[in-house]
Order: sequence, then C-alpha cells, then structure tokens
Amino acid sequence: MESALRLVKLLVLINFLFLTIHFHVGNTIQAGYSLKIKKYVCIDAPYKETTLHYCKNLPRRNAPTMVNVSLHVPKLYNFVLAKVKMFYKFSTYQPFVISLEVEGCKIIANPPTGEMEKFIYSILNETVPELLLPCPAGNRTYNIVWYLREKHTLQNSPPGDYKIQFKITSRNAILFAIEIYCEVRNTGFIDVFVKH
Repeated sequence: MESALRLVKLLVLINFLFLTIHFHVGNTIQAGYSLKIKKYVCIDAPYKETTLHYCKNLPRRNAPTMVNVSLHVPKLYNFVLAKVKMFYKFSTYQPFVISLEVEGCKIIANPPTGEMEKFIYSILNETVPELLLPCPAGNRTYNIVWYLREKHTLQNSPPGDYKIQFKITSRNAILFAIEIYCEVRNTGFIDVFVKH
C-alpha cells in the first residue's frame, strides 16, 4: 500500500513537472486547467474568543461558489498567527506544496519578501483588503463575501482534488478557521491552444 502511494505521488510530481515545462510559451504561462470550488467549510467552531454568526456557501450558476462569513471579534489583538496549508487528495488528503505560518501583524506592517508569502499576501490584498489593516486587529464584526479566483491558484497545478486550510489564531485560541475544497481538471491540449 505504501509503495502504491509513493508511485501515485511520483506520478503527480512528474505530471506537475511536465505541465510546468510544456505550457510555458515565452514568458507567459498557458492555463491548461480549470478550477472548480466544491465547498467552503468553517472548522473548529465554536471559537473561544470570537463568535461565528454564520458561514454559508453561496453557489452561483455559471460562476464560482462564494462563501459568506460573519465573525465577531470582541477583543483587540496585537498578535495573530495566520496558517495556510494545502493538501492534495491521494487516497486521503496529504500535505502538498504550501505550508505557511506567519505572524499577521508583522506581515501587515512589513509586506513579505518570500515568494509564497508574497503570493498569499497579494491574494488577500486584492480580494479582502479589510483584513490587512494595521494592528491592533479586532473589536468589530467582519462580514466577508469571498471566493477563490482561478487566477489566484498556483499555475500548472496537477489535476485532482485539493483542500486549502486557513487558520487565524491568537496566542491562546483559534479565532477563525476555514477549509476550501476544490478540484483542478486538465482542459486538454486543444482547449489550451484554442484559448490563445
């Protein structure tokens, strides 16, 4: 069983490398995949220091599913830890590519320099800038309607099922946590050339 799992991991890695090399044209990367959000799930609730009023999926016809979250944060925080992890589904979800833990207030005060940190910071800055206000954070209710855009996914991701986990914690407790379940599918060689 373990050797079969290694073989599947190796095949996914080879596919990923093939797609990375094959779809480069000049300096632009061709999108040979499509992204479908299956669902958003707020996890680890109820929280000790915050109140999650609601966490709803908003399916839309011919558009990505959105999430609508209302979170009351009564206290002010000068320290928040943001954790982002990506998982790929082999037979179960296994850690894959992204595993990031950053001190939120520090990142907001001094924008990141690491590639993965910059990538995630740019997504948040573009889609939910109200989360990137200088610390102290909190003492308010956050009402957010959000969705993961296809342009914000890693280029040439291997096809399959993914889970992205996002957690915000204080020193003592989880303030908010969500999992995003999505699937990446190849669109095929012909679709890639027809689009461009």
